[in-house]
Amino acid sequence: MLLFVFYTARNFPYTYITMEGDNFWVLTKDFWRLKLATTPAVTTWLADFLVQFYSSPYIAASIEALVLGATGMLAYSLPSTSPSKRDAASRPSPFLWKGLGRLLLLLLPVIVGYYCTFSLSFQLQCLFFFVMLLIYQLIPYFRGKLIWSLLCVPIGFLLVKTPLLALLVTCQVLFAFKDFGIKKCIYWVLPLILLGIAPLAYSQQVAFIPFGQRYTDWGTKFEPLTSRYNRNGEFVKKMVCLSNEGRWEELLYKAHAKAEARRGNIVALRYALLAESALGTLPENLLDYPISDENLFLFPHQTEYVASQFNRLFYLNLDVFDEAYHHAEEYGLLQPSGNCFSSLRQMIDYSIEEGDWEIAGKFLHILSKSSCHKKFIEERQAKMETAKKTFNKDILLRADNFVGGYPLPVEMLRLARYFENSPQRKKMVDYALCSYLIRGDRRSFAIALQAFDFYKDKPLPKAYSQFINQ
Repeated sequence: MLLFVFYTARNFPYTYITMEGDNFWVLTKDFWRLKLATTPAVTTWLADFLVQFYSSPYIAASIEALVLGATGMLAYSLPSTSPSKRDAASRPSPFLWKGLGRLLLLLLPVIVGYYCTFSLSFQLQCLFFFVMLLIYQLIPYFRGKLIWSLLCVPIGFLLVKTPLLALLVTCQVLFAFKDFGIKKCIYWVLPLILLGIAPLAYSQQVAFIPFGQRYTDWGTKFEPLTSRYNRNGEFVKKMVCLSNEGRWEELLYKAHAKAEARRGNIVALRYALLAESALGTLPENLLDYPISDENLFLFPHQTEYVASQFNRLFYLNLDVFDEAYHHAEEYGLLQPSGNCFSSLRQMIDYSIEEGDWEIAGKFLHILSKSSCHKKFIEERQAKMETAKKTFNKDILLRADNFVGGYPLPVEMLRLARYFENSPQRKKMVDYALCSYLIRGDRRSFAIALQAFDFYKDKPLPKAYSQFINQ
């Protein structure tokens, strides 16, 4: 488990940080009711609570290691035979399986950690599975075991997914056959009947949950820790975090976004071009990238995790805060809870920039119900009080068109006209000029270049001069 902590925290730090941002947990009745409409309710609620602390990769990895370690200890402690009524008083239960079975149970947390590293909910389900199985094994009498097997079904629906609950009941039946004989265990058909009926009754209360999530889904994506899927996910999340922090040169060179963009990675291409724009080097280095379409500057007309996240950063780079707010809100709506911490924090910042104190105060109140935002709330409240004293409503501007309502170069030129005093106005014009360059539209390029005085009596950047001289 120590090796697990060091390996995952060092190799997947941005995955853990992103998990904290994508998470949402507040201590309110409405949130608890929302969790009751999911399965398993208690486990998902507890997992969301723990993921709040994932902002530190080592704390995140330690939480998972503790859950996995506890699972291994419980599996290791399963008694090979349960005490019967005859000798329960004179003989304690043997707590260790011997041989190969004992070794496999010790390897179980390693297997779960390797294939379900970033699924705390499933890890907790495995833990609760062995807790309930161990409780059954420690009950000495047949009647007590039968009562527990009946009670564990409704309890299990709050703690584990249906496949694990079915496996739990099956294991209990097999252990009963061994301890008490098949003839006596005919009554064990009752828990199985209950297992079949209870989901039908329970589902009437949560009929809007898709069938797979209620009955067949394990609640996780089984991907090996060292898989290409996880490595690529870490790379994308690293680009997002570096962009949020404005570490553009590190993104381009140390994170190898520029090299990956040249190899044909479309997501890396967009982030590399965004970094060039933020650094003011886009028109100088545009020809270094294999870009053949202006729409590769962002994700037009797409609503998914990667697209919403990138489009928010795209408009934030231009200081168009209302569009950044729009995409932050969309990103939150895509999460299982319909909101997330990163989305709320971003919308608070953009609301303060736009002077929308009411919205900022509302979201700060929501964050106050969580466990880890005290410092953030104090800083934003102080920032908001300072901004109220200096804010000028007369210069507040918001975009006058829907995002993607016009082709990219037209939209950028409209924004440049609209945000006349914005320090990011040159970036908007450069996006328009680069779009016309990619199209090969010399006439529109020349008109846009003459309409703004950014390059008047100045040497043109490399990409522009080559385009004109061709």
